[in-house]
Amino acid sequence: MKSSTDLNFQRDIARVKHNDPNLTSFLFDFQNTVGRSRLRSLAHALRSNDHISQITFINTTPKDQSSDYRLRTDHVSALEEALLINHHCALQTIEVNMDFASPVAAKEFGKLICRGSGIENLHVSASSGIDDSTVIIEALAQGLALATPPEEDEFDSECGLTKLKLSHFDLDRDAINVLCSNIIHQEQSRIKFVDLSGNNFLVRGDLLGEALFGSKSCLETVALGKNEEFWLGMFDPSFFSKLARNTTLDTLLLVDMGYFSTRQASALADALCHNTTLQELHIEDNAMNEAKLLALTPIFRHNTSLERVSLVGNNIGDLEAISFAEAMCDNSAATNLNHLALNENCIGEFGAEALAEILLECKTMKSLSLTNNDIDDLGAMHIADAISQSRTIEEIHLDENSNIGIEGEEALLRSLRRNMSLQRFSMMNDKNDADRTLEVNDEIDKCLRMNKLAKKLMKPDWDKPIPPALFCDKLAFLTTCDRDHEAKGQVGKVFSVLRARMDILVSHMPP
Repeated sequence: MKSSTDLNFQRDIARVKHNDPNLTSFLFDFQNTVGRSRLRSLAHALRSNDHISQITFINTTPKDQSSDYRLRTDHVSALEEALLINHHCALQTIEVNMDFASPVAAKEFGKLICRGSGIENLHVSASSGIDDSTVIIEALAQGLALATPPEEDEFDSECGLTKLKLSHFDLDRDAINVLCSNIIHQEQSRIKFVDLSGNNFLVRGDLLGEALFGSKSCLETVALGKNEEFWLGMFDPSFFSKLARNTTLDTLLLVDMGYFSTRQASALADALCHNTTLQELHIEDNAMNEAKLLALTPIFRHNTSLERVSLVGNNIGDLEAISFAEAMCDNSAATNLNHLALNENCIGEFGAEALAEILLECKTMKSLSLTNNDIDDLGAMHIADAISQSRTIEEIHLDENSNIGIEGEEALLRSLRRNMSLQRFSMMNDKNDADRTLEVNDEIDKCLRMNKLAKKLMKPDWDKPIPPALFCDKLAFLTTCDRDHEAKGQVGKVFSVLRARMDILVSHMPP
């Protein structure tokens, strides 16, 4: 009689084989593997599937049984058919646990993943049973480096592994050197995104900084987090110093680091004041106090390359928000910042007032997200005033600000009726009843539809501004043109608003 585990596995394999559109990921436990028969079943099922985008290989085997259940070379060969032959497979992400894996299997696995026609993301983890992380890391990195990529005439030249995440390894200097020689410092490597969150770093901060951000680094994205012991023990802030002259990195993610000192924040800010290529910065979910946050202010005052900044979940209050806003306004002539996310903080009325000012002063600002803060009616009114005057802002989110009442909502709705640039706006409030929520959402939807239509009117296909005299002709064209169903459907819902706002629309048209 088959066990429940066998029956569940067969049921899931059947769903994969029959291309169930609701099944987009698959979990495979080596503990439940007998030889490679089940992997062959999975590989065969994947040949007819174009919905599975992620497979996770885990190992819940007790350590005393590790010799029987682990990633082996025969497992790798069983997977080869599915990953290399099925060119239409939707598989993009592989997660694998390397507990008890042999170095040979790790190397072959790396070669296989890098040769896969569509796999872009690889997450390799360890939880127990690895006596020497460096050996497994070296074998895996060599496999990734030695693999022959898909032929450009057979596959899309842009396909292939680009993101590598390692977690729960002990990364000493030898392991970092191995990663550098095979991936991080190899210009021909396609892997440009390295996520080292959740590892135990056994290397000096300056050496790790040199490896990730130094002149030899070819990485475009680096992610770090969940490394509390490393940050606690790193008294030398030189880890970030190499960022100042780095020219390859465009995205830096520092998420849930566990500890982030004022000195480290200052060192990061100093480096980014001189960096001219980084475009995206995420400092999220870190327990930061006033001193640490204020130490980041120079980034907003002096950096000219950043386009997107996210400071979600950092205990930012009014004082810090005012400091950031003032710095951005001072740098308004040179900044390229167009997206600022300050969700899940403690920003209230005065912080909202300061941030509203950047919507007017910083002409590059396109998106501001303030979800889940302490903004009240007065703060909402400050933002509403800025919305009414702004001709550049395209996206604002104020959801879950429970202190915004009817007065604040009405001010924001009035501002939407005057604004012509917003394309996305939300202010969901759990305090409202169903009827009020429906009323607010309907008004928001009507205004945004109007703006989308206005955008079409002001940017015609022939790339010439529409004189007011041609306004009606263009409107008639949109309402009758068969190929523009979206515009045709919008006109009936917003035409009454459009007529009332004719003067606004004309005033926004180029001369």
